[in-house]
Amino acid sequence: MAHAPQSNSSPPAEAPSASQHRGKRTGFRRRMSLRAILFRYTMSPALILAVLLCLLFTLQQMTDRRDLLLSHGRASAEQLVELIHLSDDYSFEDRIRWLDKSLMALMLERDMIRSVQLYRADRDAQGKEEFKLISSVGPRPRTAFTAEQLKGKQAHIYEDLKSLQVLHPLRGEDTNCWLTIELHRPYFLVGTYQVALVGLVGLIVCALIALVWAVALSERASHSLERYKDSLRAIGQGKFNTRTPSSNNVELAQLSEEINLMADNLAEYHRDYQEGLHQSMEDLRQSLDSMEEQNIELELARKKALENSRVKSTFLANTSHEIRTPLNGIIGFTNLLLKTEVDQLQQDYLQTILRSSESLLTTINDILDFSRIESGNLVLDHSPMNLGQVLEETLQILAPYGYEHNLELVPFVDPQLPPSQIGDPLRIKQIFTNLVSTAIRCSENGSIPVRITVQSGKESELMVRIGIVDNGARCDDQGRRELKQLLSSNPPQQMTNNGMGLGIARSLVQSMNGELTIEDNDQGGCSYWVQLPLALDRNRTAVTREQFPGCRLLLVDPNPMTRQQIGQQLAHWQAEPLEHSDGEYLVPAIEQMWRHDAMPDALIIDTAVAGGDFDTFISTVQQLVDNFQCRVIIQGSPVDLRRCYDTLRTRVLAFLGKPVSRDGLLRALKRALPHQAQSRPPSGSVPSLPWPAKPRVLAVDDYEANRLLMSELLRAQNIEVVVASSGEEALELWRDQHFDMIFMDIQMPGMDGIATTGKIRDEETGHRTPIIALTAHVGTEEKSRLLSAGLDDYLSKPVSETQLTHTVKRWMEVYTPSEPEQLVTLAGPRLVDIGESLSLANQDPNLARDLLRMLLKGLHEDEQELSRMYQEGDCQGLFERVHRLHGGCCYCGVPRLRAATEQLQELLRPIQEEVEARADSAAFESAYERVRKEIRSLRDWAADQDLEMLFGLEPETAPHR
Repeated sequence: MAHAPQSNSSPPAEAPSASQHRGKRTGFRRRMSLRAILFRYTMSPALILAVLLCLLFTLQQMTDRRDLLLSHGRASAEQLVELIHLSDDYSFEDRIRWLDKSLMALMLERDMIRSVQLYRADRDAQGKEEFKLISSVGPRPRTAFTAEQLKGKQAHIYEDLKSLQVLHPLRGEDTNCWLTIELHRPYFLVGTYQVALVGLVGLIVCALIALVWAVALSERASHSLERYKDSLRAIGQGKFNTRTPSSNNVELAQLSEEINLMADNLAEYHRDYQEGLHQSMEDLRQSLDSMEEQNIELELARKKALENSRVKSTFLANTSHEIRTPLNGIIGFTNLLLKTEVDQLQQDYLQTILRSSESLLTTINDILDFSRIESGNLVLDHSPMNLGQVLEETLQILAPYGYEHNLELVPFVDPQLPPSQIGDPLRIKQIFTNLVSTAIRCSENGSIPVRITVQSGKESELMVRIGIVDNGARCDDQGRRELKQLLSSNPPQQMTNNGMGLGIARSLVQSMNGELTIEDNDQGGCSYWVQLPLALDRNRTAVTREQFPGCRLLLVDPNPMTRQQIGQQLAHWQAEPLEHSDGEYLVPAIEQMWRHDAMPDALIIDTAVAGGDFDTFISTVQQLVDNFQCRVIIQGSPVDLRRCYDTLRTRVLAFLGKPVSRDGLLRALKRALPHQAQSRPPSGSVPSLPWPAKPRVLAVDDYEANRLLMSELLRAQNIEVVVASSGEEALELWRDQHFDMIFMDIQMPGMDGIATTGKIRDEETGHRTPIIALTAHVGTEEKSRLLSAGLDDYLSKPVSETQLTHTVKRWMEVYTPSEPEQLVTLAGPRLVDIGESLSLANQDPNLARDLLRMLLKGLHEDEQELSRMYQEGDCQGLFERVHRLHGGCCYCGVPRLRAATEQLQELLRPIQEEVEARADSAAFESAYERVRKEIRSLRDWAADQDLEMLFGLEPETAPHR
């Protein structure tokens, strides 16, 4: 059986492709040598004719000998019967005795007759006729007959596999009397064998004659073709003077003439080519001489420009690092000091210091971005993104700044917006950050709605409109005129903090071929409008639309803007939203619904109804849950949720942070309405503070203020902190002690953070310690470099308490085992290795993120298909599915799933290739369960992770811009 061709990767230099290999192998199977063709067409007719003649002659001889034998038998029987009847004068018994003594003995002397018998049918005591052998010469016949079988029949021949007999009745007798002569069958079989032997000898003689004739023809043809092959090889090597001799055969003579004509034409073309080549080389030499001087001048100019750009970039990076490092201590300790007991005057002073530091940090960020735009080094990315998700993430970062001025950031995402677009998510997030920060600076006491609407759409392009509205409570007429002037053709030379952020946003929008405008609104503030063209992502599959048909949810929120946002989203999911704005009358309203059997399926209660009285708010929620069995979701700011979390976490089904995102709302609804939620393996719970076992963290920084700040922030989370001032000291502490996490400063004298991390990774065995980078360089290239160097995550200076808490919780969740027996699992490869993902993607974070996201997106379908094929026993389909999943794992940093799929694939390979060997059932079942376990673990991990932030694709943001 021919094997299917296997595709091989092509080597870099002049190697045939896979299709060419397949073509060659197919050609080898179909081609035949001239010798084989001549043998086939010369010997085949002769052999076939000889076989047919041999068979025909043999069959004819067999027929003739059989007929001769039968005719002799019939003649002998008739002669014996006639002789018996000629002696009628004697009694029957005397004739039989005479026949037995003379004539029958004489018949047996012939070679053709085996035996002779004479039967007579006599009646027995019951009057039934039975044959009795009255005379016999020779052995008994192989086949006997009864009287009933022969009674009334004429003379005939009986033949079967055992014997050949001639049966003839005696005439004129009163009784049933028969004469049987059994013929000797080997008589004609031996003659048949002799004829067959003669035919076989003739067949061999014919085959030898045909073979000699075929060899002579093939040798003659091969010699002729060999001469033509040698001539063509010489012409192909450039010997155009080679000529082929003529032949006596007409066709071969014509072929010789054509080959000689081809050689003449090639010789002429070669001469013309050489002349043209010499002329072209002469012209090129003259052109190169004239271009050499220009290239030298351009190279000098280019080196000078690159040097200037490098000096400028180095200066900006060093300046940013040197300023961010002390700012980290100033902002951090100011926040810590504000949590202590200080009087009103001291608190005002501290707030002034904090705002000034944050303003300086914002100015540094804007200068860096502005310098990139001014130098033309801004390169836009084109990667898949979700614009609504980008907006929600930005507002969640800026929300604490808004809460300080009693402002709520409310995102409105058009349901018609496709789930995936192509754009630059980092730059779009920077546009959102600058515009929303400007709106926060101009507003107070209210809400800032941010709306995304779809204006128009084509097959491959989408035009979206982004609107941001402020109430102008903290912006005077002069400030609004300055903001509008920034969008004119002649912006002012001196720009404030707001002006620089708005200018950067305008430059980014223009780089994306969009438009930014500012208009006055009815509230006395400004409306910022951005129009952006985005390409549609046609390669992404459509996201399944979530639906909660028939579900009634009561929204308890005094803010009509947030009620509108959540109500629109619930209506889009086919749920029925009910609104209630007064928390004081909430219990009576629920009691009235209880009496009329009109209870909603769930309640979404905002912490704003507490009005600062959280004791009453907590008791009200407990009353609703205990007395009316309400399914409650609490939403609010992170600070408010923290105040009621410990008390209500056993009664409330979900806590929803504001600004409310679509994914967060969906997760909360699935917890509150499990009958509407899709089945999904339960994800691991995030460990709550204080920790079950107090973690130990190593903080490494050469700046004393930063070490002290990190110590205070970590101790506030019930974490034991050990500090180190250099890479050498950190390495010694790590060798002597165990740490659950390390915060590593990158730029240090002597052994820097990257070198220290490399030493730790080289000496690490078993459990992998997460190392978080502390750096003031926040560029995408810097983040990619850190992750590929072995660090697991990064924090940009200045480090905020929120970022630190989120990072600690996330990495403690990944690495801290919830049960003692899990320690063995954690000693193996990591579930997800970001550094390996970047290495496989050639240090391209966008590509690494997309590859990991595509793998995670198909895990649910892969798990279902693997389970179905395993239950059906479809080994072929199971091998193909596991092989495809393993191929996807080879491009992502998922070592545990990659190893599991590889093991299962190797066990399935013998079955898939139909080899007699079979995989061990216990090993096969264990490998299959391991793959399912790793798929579920990876899905649980992905449910609570932000891939943008893990791969360094989140743009730098300032919490108080």
